[in-house]
Amino acid sequence: MRYSLKVLLCFALTHGVWPHPARAQTPSERQAAKETSIDGLRLLDAALQEPRLTALGVHLGYVERDTRPGDGKYFCGALSRDQSRAAGAIVSTALSKLSEAPLRKLRLRYVILCGEARSGGQRIGGIPVPPLDLLMLDVGETDGNRSYLQHIFLHELFHLIEFRFDTYQDTEWHKLFGTGYANSYTGQHRQSAVGGGKRGFLNAYAETYPHEDRAELFASLLLNPADVVAYIRATKDEVLRQKALYLMQKCERLLGLRTTVSGL
Repeated sequence: MRYSLKVLLCFALTHGVWPHPARAQTPSERQAAKETSIDGLRLLDAALQEPRLTALGVHLGYVERDTRPGDGKYFCGALSRDQSRAAGAIVSTALSKLSEAPLRKLRLRYVILCGEARSGGQRIGGIPVPPLDLLMLDVGETDGNRSYLQHIFLHELFHLIEFRFDTYQDTEWHKLFGTGYANSYTGQHRQSAVGGGKRGFLNAYAETYPHEDRAELFASLLLNPADVVAYIRATKDEVLRQKALYLMQKCERLLGLRTTVSGL
């Protein structure tokens, strides 16, 4: 892209810097944009993520301008390169909680970091798209909180797992634990501490829907298993203990993911 001398001088006088033309997409970025149907997709440098993820073909991406994939059904808000690098490092660390075999079975290829993610006009933490092997993730609502971003990512990753293996509607879970849900998000905040819910639930957000209950347990068991065990033992909450055991067995059955939680 070329700029006229008049435009350059005006920009420099106004902002004190010279404008730089947008960096052209690399061949790998053009290929990724084609595979994901996300225009203008950027990929984080492989050096910024765990080498094991690169070897497995997992790519972290972002967009520098707001984009609306899925024929406008979805929205992914822009991130700067620095913002995406910071968020990408945190997501990469969270992914390290899964060993190689489960990641291969999940077939995750793209994690798209969004300053804001929306589906049908509603803000949403993540958008799993199994046919494209990708997960769009809203990193803007975490405000740089490292632990919260890891939790959100693993929570949304579990939704992708259930969609991938067609267990989002878990009939066995419904038979065992199908009562007590609000079946609504009204008044419930996404970030809720362990112990913030009623008996039988890990926190308040877990009370909304069964799939959210499972996703909250998944993220917490991977990130903070000791906290989960301590809460269950302190409250003698047998229903929550059975939920945790069920979820661990489900993860092993679907992904071969073995989680050892001492004291459960």
